[in-house]
Parts: sequence; C-alpha cells; structure tokens
Amino acid sequence: MAASNSSKSSSLAWTLWAIAALFYAFQYILRVCPSVMKEDMMVKFLTDASGFGTFSGIYYMGYAAAHLPIGVLLDRFGPKWVMASCVMVSVLGVLPLVLSTSWELAILGRFLVGAGSSGAILGVFKIVRLYFPDAQFSRVLGLSVTMGLAGALYGSYPVGRLSATFGWENVLLGLFVGGALLAVVMALVTPRAPKETLEEKGTLLRDLRLVFTNKFVLVTALAAALMVGPLEGFADVWANSYLVNVYGYSAEAASFLPSLIFIGMGVGSPVLGYLAQRWHAYYGVTLGCALGMAVLFALLLVVQLPFIIIAACFFLIGMMSAYQVLALYMNSKNVDERLSGIVTALTNMIIMSFGYLFHMVISKVMVHFWDGQAVGCLPVYSAMSYIKGLSVIPLTLMLGFMGFWWVKRATKQA
Repeated sequence: MAASNSSKSSSLAWTLWAIAALFYAFQYILRVCPSVMKEDMMVKFLTDASGFGTFSGIYYMGYAAAHLPIGVLLDRFGPKWVMASCVMVSVLGVLPLVLSTSWELAILGRFLVGAGSSGAILGVFKIVRLYFPDAQFSRVLGLSVTMGLAGALYGSYPVGRLSATFGWENVLLGLFVGGALLAVVMALVTPRAPKETLEEKGTLLRDLRLVFTNKFVLVTALAAALMVGPLEGFADVWANSYLVNVYGYSAEAASFLPSLIFIGMGVGSPVLGYLAQRWHAYYGVTLGCALGMAVLFALLLVVQLPFIIIAACFFLIGMMSAYQVLALYMNSKNVDERLSGIVTALTNMIIMSFGYLFHMVISKVMVHFWDGQAVGCLPVYSAMSYIKGLSVIPLTLMLGFMGFWWVKRATKQA
C-alpha cells in the first residue's frame, strides 16, 4: 500500500534517503577496496590467485544468500532496525582481515560483508517506496545509483592512496568505525514504518512459487547475470592487476582506469532508461549492450590499445553495464505488479551471485595457466594467464545476448 501524502514529509524523506544512500555508497567501498589491497592480503594470508578469487567471490554469495530474507524482513518490519543491523554485519566482516591470520575467518568475514551489503539497495528501494511520491521514484532511484557508484570510485583509487599512506589494515579499521557510527545514526533517525505499509504474512510462499515457476523471469535473470562479468568479474577485482601485468601501467594509473567503468555506469543508468523508454525498446537496448560489451572487451584482450582508447572503452563498458536497471524493470513486467518486489529481489540476487562464479572461474583458469613464477611467496601470473582467465567474460556476454533474444522472441516484446 502506498504511503499517505502526510507521511511523505519532504525533509524526513530526503534525510532518510541520504542515510540509506550513504550506506549504499559505503557498501560499494567495502566491495571494491580489496582490489587495491590484493597483494598485501595475499602476502599476509599466504594465498594465491585461486584463494583470492574465492575470497572475492564469496562476497557475492553472501549478498545473494541474504537478498530474499532481507527483502522479506524489510517488508514485514520496515527499514529502521533491519538496515542498521545490515550495516553492522557488513563492517563486522572486515575485522578478521585485521585481527586474524586465518584465511578461513577472512573468507567468512567477506561472506558477512556481502550479506550485510545486500540490505543497502533493498533498503533504498524500501525507503523510496515508503516516503516518496510515485512520480519521484525513478529520479530518486537514479540519484541513489549515482551515490552508490561514487562509493565504488572511492573504494579504488582514494582508498589505494590511503592504504599506501596509513597502511591497509588501519584503513579497514577506519571503515569499521565509520560503519558502526552510520548504523547508530540510522537506528536513531529512521522512524518505525507505518503499519499499513507492511506486508501481510499469509501469501509469501504462494508468491514465491509463482515467481520461481515463471520461466521468463528465470531466463531474464540468468541472462542478466551472464552479462555482469565486466562489472563484477573485472572492474571489482581483476582490472588493476590486468592493467599492471598486461599493459605495464603503474599502480596509480591502473587504479584510476577501472573507476571509469563505474562513472560510465552512473551516466548510463539514466541514459539507457531514457532511450529504452523513448524508443519503446527495452529488449533492443539490452541486446545492444550485450553485443557492445562483448566486442569492446574482446578488443581489450586481443589488442594492445593506447591509454585514451582503453579509457574510452572502460567508460562505454560502464555505460552499457547499466543494462541491469533495464533488466530489473523488464522482469518486473513479467509478473503481476503485486509480485514486482519479490521479482526485483530475486533478479538482483541471481545477478550478484554470478559475481562469485566469475571470480572462481577467472582465478581457476589463471592458476591453470600459471608458469610457476613467484616473487617470494607471492605467485606472479603472466599476461597470457590474465588474458585466458578474463576471456570467459565476452563468451558469457554472448550467452546473455542469446538469453535476452529468446525472451524477446518468446514474449514478443519491444
């Protein structure tokens, strides 16, 4: 049920949105910061690329596993304590990296970071639905995506500089303190959700059955997940190392370039939505994104491109990575409006879970082609190892293209 006009106080709505959007940005920092701490972590915990791939990918398993439960909790109890708890779970997950030398505990902590982070985007959705008029939904959601991607930018280059200056473990401790303060503020400021906006308890299992037996929902979600490689399989973790080892860039340049993917996604979110709506071509725009990303990523792997062309490719790949917003919208239209919330949570859960699969497959291929070189206890992977590992991304992009093509034909959508 939509909130009444009296409950949509402008000042309260924007205050709650700002806090939720800050959490969304903060979890992006937690998500991408290991990419600039990779070598230090591998030395401390004595692991190789395969182990680090498991560590990186387990974030997405935690994120995916928590998605539906957190979505249900938000619907039943509102955002006040649910979101504050999610913040604390996410920052507790960084402590094993600082306080322990156990790789198993570090992986468990990374799972907690992912699980807690799942509440960020779902909390933003919930607060926008509760406290903003329907006419403002798209605009406020777009601002939220921009805030989140700002966190992704900060999690790469600036965190890398802070780590070099103060030490990576001290930076993680600072993130823990900042997250704990954010959780306290969130719990104090967020009011209890109006009772009339909370879901009834009797229909959940029936609604889940309707969603999970809808083949168009499942294929759309899987196709969208197959296309997430450039963002979750490359930009999040492997881009820095790839640019250093294959292109020979400095660590500073290598930490800057992937930020263009996130900037591009921030630009692409409103642009792709506008184009798809104006042309009435949601599937057509998404198919174009799949094909475009596959071509650009293949070029990055097989051709030594100049810096400016790489920068342009990264920005364009980022713009096309915003197809996820279109996929969420399209899947919500595959079911009754009443089920759109569950479908959104399910689709985002499947997309994020593929982050784990991409990291696992990429790291396993890299280890398979490792030539045995090492510096001390740290394995050194050749340019060919990186290229072969990352080559799975254009292949899965084409599989995603075929999945969306099938849904478009089967449902006769534009």
